[in-house]
Amino acid sequence: MALVVATSYLLGVSTRRMEKLVETLGITRLSKSQVSEMAKGLDAQVEAFQTRPLDAGPYTFVAGDALVLKVREGGRTVNVHVLTMHYGERIAAIN
Repeated sequence: MALVVATSYLLGVSTRRMEKLVETLGITRLSKSQVSEMAKGLDAQVEAFQTRPLDAGPYTFVAGDALVLKVREGGRTVNVHVLTMHYGERIAAIN
């Protein structure tokens, strides 16, 4: 449940919608104050992550992107979804 609340919080889901979401998991009652308390715990972790030093490098990363192309298939035009992934290593942090 904490993972659901954390993910929802980070995605900006309102506490009212979060209550409905956890109900689908079988949790019948989750108060706004409980959600707020869980979110407070996440604030410290997010702050620590955002302010960590990045000068230790190198950092390996994976970046993903997607695009939609129109192609002809069987005499008609259809949308095809293309996923691209880029793997690399960043030697120094960019500020």
